[in-house]
Amino acid sequence: MWVFRGGTWRAGVVETVSPRAATVTYRPSSARGTGVDTLTALYMFPRADADPLLDRTPQRH
Repeated sequence: MWVFRGGTWRAGVVETVSPRAATVTYRPSSARGTGVDTLTALYMFPRADADPLLDRTPQRH
C-alpha cells in the first residue's frame, strides 16, 4: 500500500484490517526504521512495486 503520512505518500504494508481502518507498517520520511499507524482508506491506495525493506516472502513451514 501507499500510505499518506507526514505530508507525503510512503510505501507501506497492511498488517491487519477491519471494515473501517487498517493497521499499516510504513517507512517514515523523517526517521530510520518503520512506523506503525492505523489509517482509513482515504490515506491508502494499492502499490504494484515491491519494497524490499517492508515486503517479505511468506515462510513455508
